[in-house]
Amino acid sequence: MYISIYDIAIGIVFLIVVAIGIYLIHVIRKILFILDDIKRILNANEMGLKETISLLPTVLENVNQIAASVKETASQANDVMYDVKVEWETLIIYAKAVGQIVRAIFFKGK
Repeated sequence: MYISIYDIAIGIVFLIVVAIGIYLIHVIRKILFILDDIKRILNANEMGLKETISLLPTVLENVNQIAASVKETASQANDVMYDVKVEWETLIIYAKAVGQIVRAIFFKGK
């Protein structure tokens, strides 16, 4: 009586399949434990989650209003900055003109 290579290969394949099966059972068991933990956490915080979810539409509406307000304020700030720039340039022109007038009056002969 002898053992052929075919029989050894069948035995090795069988052991590999058994090992993979055991590993898959272990993985599925861990997944079930994780899902159980998630379920327990959700059940423990059910009231808080429901309250938070019920407040979401109001929060989103407020965020949209704030975003619109910020956009409008930024636009107004841009307009103000442009006006300040124009007025500053005008002030510089007037200051140069006054300086030239003062120079012409007081330092005429020098």
